[in-house]
Amino acid sequence: MAGRKSELVIVDDDATIRRLLAYHGERAGFEVVLAEDGEMGLGLISDRTEVLVLDLRMPGMDGFACLEHLAEKWPKIPVVVLSSVDDPSDVVRAMKLGAIDYITKPFDPDELIAVLLNARRLSRAERENEELREAIGGGGAKVEMVAASSQMQQVFEQAKKVANIDSTVLITGESGVGKGVLARTIHSHGDRSEKPFVPVSCPAIPRELLESELFGHEKGAFTGATKRRIGKIEAAQGGTLFLDEIGDLPLDLQPKLLSVLQDREFQRVGGETTLTADVRIIAATNIDFEQQIEEGSFRSDLYYRLSVIPFELPPLRERSEEIEPLCAELLKKIAQRQKSKARLSKGALRLLQTYDWPGNIRQLENVLERASAFCSEGVIEEKDLPTEITREGDQSDLTLKGLGGVSLAKLEKEALIQTLELCGGNKAEAARRLGVTEKSVYNKLKRHNL
Repeated sequence: MAGRKSELVIVDDDATIRRLLAYHGERAGFEVVLAEDGEMGLGLISDRTEVLVLDLRMPGMDGFACLEHLAEKWPKIPVVVLSSVDDPSDVVRAMKLGAIDYITKPFDPDELIAVLLNARRLSRAERENEELREAIGGGGAKVEMVAASSQMQQVFEQAKKVANIDSTVLITGESGVGKGVLARTIHSHGDRSEKPFVPVSCPAIPRELLESELFGHEKGAFTGATKRRIGKIEAAQGGTLFLDEIGDLPLDLQPKLLSVLQDREFQRVGGETTLTADVRIIAATNIDFEQQIEEGSFRSDLYYRLSVIPFELPPLRERSEEIEPLCAELLKKIAQRQKSKARLSKGALRLLQTYDWPGNIRQLENVLERASAFCSEGVIEEKDLPTEITREGDQSDLTLKGLGGVSLAKLEKEALIQTLELCGGNKAEAARRLGVTEKSVYNKLKRHNL
């Protein structure tokens, strides 16, 4: 759903009610689709639909008939029923048919929005669980890393050695370097491989939902918490919890995670029962912890608890010998999605091996997928590669003439500006290209008032 609003389908035969519901649905951040009867509403449901609001009493196909149809065709879409008849028997019947909540007309707008947001949380959790079931459906299948370089062979051997140890693992490295693959490798080679591997992307979940996502919540813990919710820690019981981009964990949640690591216990939001966290925790980040600790945005005690077993993955540019086997694996993966095979010409492979790869393996996969889609006769040629790769050698044409008499401060400022523009504002990549630390880049930005 990234990049667009989630979809809310509203089915009600009253045009005024439809408009009111649409207004409040848009306030809650939904893209709203309207239907005036049950048959039309069912026809508007798609894979994008996250929540359905359904009037129970309508001419033709009423809400109850719609619920029966939904139970067969779209059982995972949360349905909120709406009726002008405050009849307990309607509530019971609707709930038995699969509705998750019930609101009577006239409705309270704040209550409606809270119910819609809760329904969206449930919808997304169900989709994440479905993806998780697909990801671990092969129960126990081992994940193997591409390890052609001496650095990665050493990482792979160490990963197998620590797989059966429950100590917390911290994986560091640039974005797209394969931290998630290493985490799955460790999980799949250990005693917990038959249990769930539950990934959590800390920056992808809104701050106000992250605590509930991790720890779960009890009914009534906050507005919209209409039932108990199991969090990711409980979902991973017996298995592995993978906290991706742990450096983005809000400061106020860090003590709660620290408590889990120290005591292996936690409580749901709004709960009083202490639960045991039987999970192996693997965390990953691309941030500079030393700088974050110094700035006070990350707790040093949590960092030490996370980095019991540290792994640092080298960037792809430092292991160019892995480009060829990586391309072979990635092209197999792409072929399964595109239903067509592609291979690299010698010239295209040579260009890929000499490129700098600021986006690492993720960028390589994107390049190969794009090139596979446009290549002729299943062969990726040099012309099929993007211009940033084919023009990599252009920097060698730069001249240093005409710099005499220019102050070093001005040169430094201009080099900083141009390098940041070249790297799209990525300070870590700019630091690498300038041959300085990322902290130095921040200091220079401050010094030059940039």
